[in-house]
Amino acid sequence: MLLRATLKPAATLLVPAVVLLSPAVQAETTIICTKPGVPLCMSDTSTFVSADKMAACQFEVKEYVDKTMDYLRCLNEENTSTGQELTRNVERFNCRLSGRNCG
Repeated sequence: MLLRATLKPAATLLVPAVVLLSPAVQAETTIICTKPGVPLCMSDTSTFVSADKMAACQFEVKEYVDKTMDYLRCLNEENTSTGQELTRNVERFNCRLSGRNCG
């Protein structure tokens, strides 16, 4: 799909359209996504010789999974927001290119 705006009959701007996943996120929102680190206990060989250490590491791994899922949701929201901002700016540019008063 292409967005088209005509400056003169011979000049046309073609810009790829963006497919948006969700309209829920405002473009004005600044989103900062922080990727969680892998629990250190997973690389510690002593973790797997002690039941207490294994239980503690299991708790850390569950937290890691939860934080990673939050991180992935955050990245999706950032992607959606950026796509919406891109679409608005391309539409605004195309409107101005056509010579209309676009605000």
